[in-house]
Amino acid sequence: MPAVRFFLTGATGYIGGALARRLAAEGHEVRALVRPTSRVEGLREIGATLFTGDVTDRFSMREAMSGADWVVHAAADLDFGAPEERMRKINVEGSENVASLAFKLGVPRVLVLSSIARFGGSPPDGVPAAEDAPIQQPFPSLYSVTKHAGDLAIRGWAQRGLRVNTVFPSLVYGPPGKKSGANFFLRQILKRRLPAVVGGDRQVSWVHLDDLVEGLLAVTAKAEPGREYLMTGDRTTVRGLVDQVSRLGGVVPPRLALPIGVARLGLALSAPLFRLRGRRPPVPPEQLASLARHWAFDDTRARTELSWRPRTLAEGLPATVEYLQRT
Repeated sequence: MPAVRFFLTGATGYIGGALARRLAAEGHEVRALVRPTSRVEGLREIGATLFTGDVTDRFSMREAMSGADWVVHAAADLDFGAPEERMRKINVEGSENVASLAFKLGVPRVLVLSSIARFGGSPPDGVPAAEDAPIQQPFPSLYSVTKHAGDLAIRGWAQRGLRVNTVFPSLVYGPPGKKSGANFFLRQILKRRLPAVVGGDRQVSWVHLDDLVEGLLAVTAKAEPGREYLMTGDRTTVRGLVDQVSRLGGVVPPRLALPIGVARLGLALSAPLFRLRGRRPPVPPEQLASLARHWAFDDTRARTELSWRPRTLAEGLPATVEYLQRT
């Protein structure tokens, strides 16, 4: 692909940062929207051009987005327990701002990094869901609510002519970072800080960070405007994942298995104590609600149309476990 000018939101994040590094390595121009408080050393090292702004401020993106060949919208707030107003401003209003400005400026193509969270889960029978699967309502979390609403805002601009592709990743793991993506959960297993397995029979899809970046690049090179893609990699049960990671790390997996109902009761009984101490519970209620769902998805479309070949968990976890134990 000839050199292309990319404008990225969320470039200081786990996925956005990995994509920015790959784009720069391939000789593309990277323009990154960063907040005044963002850590930008990594972006400077790859030669990205930095623009101070925020997706909640449409005007602050105008200069950076002008003249872009591709806009990649990867910014999101996924903090369970975050204030509703903040999450809506970033995930819904921010998406509206990016799409409306891209339309006004005549940006040729837009790539949106969404999430499987916007589906609310996969069907309760555990069968993997495809891109056209019905939404699982009620939504288990505010994150799911706002990601779905943000996608609808962008689709509204697509109906007016904006040339958009949207990607829905599953849980993302793999270096770098101990607290990024799903790496934090994997590290908790390796450090034996997971006292019990909740929802162990739930099916969950996992995709390696490098494979997701490869898939995003494939979208920019091959996808027709308007196509949406699940990029969800391999899948297993929560218990299967815990046992696999424990075995690779040489640690004893937690044997205690808590049914969702028991976990909910324990959370309800302990919540007043956490409020009294001014602390969040270790598992926010909406995170527990998410653990009650299956998150199994079928990414056949991406594999077929984009020739995308993500690694299996058996291929991706060993190096990830080694990295997490070493750092």
